[in-house]
Amino acid sequence: MDDVIAPEARQNLIGHIEVERQLRASLDEGGLNHGWIIAGPSGIGKATLAFRIARALLDPKALTDPNSLEVPSDARVFRLVAGRAHPDLFVAQREWDEKKSRYETEIPVDKIRKLITFLNSTASGGGWRVAIIDAADDLNRNASNALLKALEEPPARTLIMLVANAPGRLIPTIRSRCRRLNLRQIKQSDIERFLDEEGVATSDDARLIASAARGRPGRALQLAANDGVEAVACVDSFFHAATSSGDFGPIAMALSGKTDQGKWALFKELVLERLSEAARVGAMGDCGAAPFSGVCVESLLDAWEKLSSLSVGGDALNLDRSQLIFAMGRDLRLSLDYRLT
Repeated sequence: MDDVIAPEARQNLIGHIEVERQLRASLDEGGLNHGWIIAGPSGIGKATLAFRIARALLDPKALTDPNSLEVPSDARVFRLVAGRAHPDLFVAQREWDEKKSRYETEIPVDKIRKLITFLNSTASGGGWRVAIIDAADDLNRNASNALLKALEEPPARTLIMLVANAPGRLIPTIRSRCRRLNLRQIKQSDIERFLDEEGVATSDDARLIASAARGRPGRALQLAANDGVEAVACVDSFFHAATSSGDFGPIAMALSGKTDQGKWALFKELVLERLSEAARVGAMGDCGAAPFSGVCVESLLDAWEKLSSLSVGGDALNLDRSQLIFAMGRDLRLSLDYRLT
């Protein structure tokens, strides 16, 4: 998404005001732990917060607000971090594979070995060395074991931040050696205002996208930049049709064109996200909201598994998209115990 600001170059953080206030107080008191897990769903602002912490540690004099980690965009440390050019910052992520035209599936041990070498080097400015792993969920087993050694015996004035979408996937010994910071969902009204201020969506479109983003400003930006309004509308129509014996034909037509690949990808993601979220809500004893009110968790999980399998398998076999949509709708009806009349 070329038109969406990357976390390292973004100056503002939406929400999480109290979290930043507490972090700033800890920083001023010199009480930051050497290892942190910044946890929360994808798009909630974890990486943006991690880079804000990094800038604050690398140049505390650049901070402008005593209650936040705000650094002006014209500050030298901001420009260096935004360009991934700061000598005392190391970022570990999955690498882009030019031959396969996709990102690698994991962060290998070699990347963590380089991180450890970095941590044991002398900081260029005599201050902190900061490492960000985004996302720590992507560490393979050997990389996780290598990271554990760095967390067990951290060099002085070093900070390792693990951005984690699913912290439960991290090995227990890593979790036990890090403080955990959980980021909560942002209010829908705040995301609507954010989208308007970013100039990517206004009015009804902003409301539709903010609702679909489920409290995640980064996800809202992704949707706004990639035909999200149309994709969300198709998802709403899909669930309505599935639960009211409606017609899937208009949805199939809207998603089957040669130029609709991006919309189709978002549609599949959002359908599975809604089913997953409904299952989580149901597991906590909530009867859920329409169209899932009263549907048992087992049925929701069954629907997720069937639609996920159709989504992945259908694309892999290059099946007709319209047929896939009708098949997904049929399986959703069966899983939720709805029947055509």
